[in-house]
Amino acid sequence: MTAELAVVALGNPYRRDDGVGPALVARLRDRDLRADCLDLGDAGFDLVHVVVDYEAIVIVDAVDFGGDPGEVVVFDPTDADGTRDRRASHGTDAFELLAMAERLRETSPTVRVVGIQPVETGLGEGLSPPVADRIPGAIDALERVLGGV
Repeated sequence: MTAELAVVALGNPYRRDDGVGPALVARLRDRDLRADCLDLGDAGFDLVHVVVDYEAIVIVDAVDFGGDPGEVVVFDPTDADGTRDRRASHGTDAFELLAMAERLRETSPTVRVVGIQPVETGLGEGLSPPVADRIPGAIDALERVLGGV
């Protein structure tokens, strides 16, 4: 850990749009950020360690929230009632892992999720065109979130 802030990519690049988190974080690594960029793939309990180690976490993931293909939403997973309906496109329940990790700390970290609406999450490489086309906007949204946490 070299920063108090982590940008955490979740997702599998071999499941089409599920790999949007790792694709975004790969593009951020070349920028001068005050955050550690971590690609946790299909994180599992690795996410618990990140939540325990950092003061603020921004999770970037494909999240099926019923939006337009490639649409970007930013939310606090503890806020809205509908948050539980916004599920990642892979098997890991990041919300349950976040709750578990927060129980291991005396203070809760600031957590934001940058979710991108996937189109295709079946086996295959590469992002679908609608998701790939929205990458620049997703990076802009992510940078705005980083400026506010």
